[in-house]
Amino acid sequence: MVVLLVGLLLALPAWSQPLSHCATQYLKSLPLPRPLPVGKIGAVQQTAPVAVGTPLTFYSAFSSQLLVPATCRYVGEHSYIFVEDSQWAGAGGPVAQRDVDTLGVLFEQHTPADAQRGIYALDVEAFGEPPDVDGDPRIFILVLDIEDDRFIGFFDSAVATLPLPEYRRDTIYLDAPALRQQPYLARGTLAHEFQHLIHWGQDKDEDTWVDEGLAGYAEEVAGYPEADPSAVPAFLRSPEVGLLWPTQAQAYNYGGTYLFMSYLAQRQGKDFIRQLVAQSRNGAFGVDEAFRSQGVDGDFLSAWGGWVAGNYAGADPRYGYEALKGRRVRVQPVRDLPIEEIEGQVSGRWGAQYVSFPEAGNIEIDFSSDSQFQAWAYAWQGGQGQLQEAGLDETGHGVLAAEGVDSLTVIVGRTGAQGRSFLLSARYFIPTLVEGREVLPGQLQLGAGYPNPFNGSAQILFSLAAATEVELAVYNSLGQRLRLLQAGRVSSGAHQVAWDGRDERGVQAGSGTYTMVLQAGQVRLSRRLSLLK
Repeated sequence: MVVLLVGLLLALPAWSQPLSHCATQYLKSLPLPRPLPVGKIGAVQQTAPVAVGTPLTFYSAFSSQLLVPATCRYVGEHSYIFVEDSQWAGAGGPVAQRDVDTLGVLFEQHTPADAQRGIYALDVEAFGEPPDVDGDPRIFILVLDIEDDRFIGFFDSAVATLPLPEYRRDTIYLDAPALRQQPYLARGTLAHEFQHLIHWGQDKDEDTWVDEGLAGYAEEVAGYPEADPSAVPAFLRSPEVGLLWPTQAQAYNYGGTYLFMSYLAQRQGKDFIRQLVAQSRNGAFGVDEAFRSQGVDGDFLSAWGGWVAGNYAGADPRYGYEALKGRRVRVQPVRDLPIEEIEGQVSGRWGAQYVSFPEAGNIEIDFSSDSQFQAWAYAWQGGQGQLQEAGLDETGHGVLAAEGVDSLTVIVGRTGAQGRSFLLSARYFIPTLVEGREVLPGQLQLGAGYPNPFNGSAQILFSLAAATEVELAVYNSLGQRLRLLQAGRVSSGAHQVAWDGRDERGVQAGSGTYTMVLQAGQVRLSRRLSLLK
């Protein structure tokens, strides 16, 4: 057996590696109860209307003192911007008034994506109305020293349930040093964290991968796509990791979930995204409900399959989407055929592997796995691509045959929570031409069944170099002979035999993968054939 693809992730300590810019999920992972500021009031909280110059104290899980004294430096129609006192330029910090004003204009007035609307309006249109836990319609934006170099910003849902009501605010946190040192990332993070706040208000227990994917999409909505430029390339290098969010999240998790949500938004429209955020059901079930609420055909599984294909065939307008920007996933090339039992692995659920056969010819692929996979073949021929799904039976077996292709790529996607391994066998075959076309004579050959998979009747073609005694039979997956199709002496040349999917008694066989076996003299040839009912 040849091991082609490993796709396994090294075990890393939770959150030990440099992460993307958002600490929201990290905060959710902290054990409860977290330290909360009970009886640690450092200043009397302001009860009058907030204005520029108003001092307030905020709770921050990243502050060594838990409480952060800050002063209001900007008031807009939809927001207050507070700066931690130690981070203000007048106190020797990195944040000046021009930085605050720039942030306020971005949130309130205009963005790179829309000269007439700020992040607030764009995110509300895309995802829905924000919550209001403090009775003030404005959003609090706190610029502070996060005291953890891994993170640029966060939304902390625990703030809404703090024991002291005066600390409960609709707050987005941004890192003060990053505002100057990494302005593109910091501004994209503002849109990212605002989506988290909105989503929490509408669905407090959403699956992490959906919430983070939509937060990544919020960066695109505001005109800061891929605020962390490492995330998407990391995913395209490791598409086997899938969509589900592990405890040890890395950049590729952000990249993959963002791409999927951007794909959904482009294919289904902005109303679909709002419906998804509003769904009480979570994860893939929420995607299913969003399709139903929109009254359109489709579900999570079909959308995921289209996205998996598009990640490879992005140049094809039928499958590609704009967020790829001309990029595609890593593929594993296989050049020397035939190959028996190439082993591959897909490490994460809703992940995929891509195996490319770049040489031209007639290629047949045998696929086997457990029932936790789907498989497709993308065939390139004459400047055009064609996607074909493999008809896998209930045991996870199937056959794909592509004739006269310039190249062929097999896409293997994992749908199940268990099982990660699959097997591929690949070979060239002599084209079997039905309706007047024949296998090439002059050599012993068992052609690929046609059609494959089939429902009804399949044509089995073979050729002989010389007249000989022949047996052609069909066997089931247990190795039991199901049907003898031809026996006796057969002349040289090409021959065609039909199988109607029945056994010797005339009983219809069930869906599954069967083996055609041609015994010609001392030579035994076999091919797989899939029956779908």
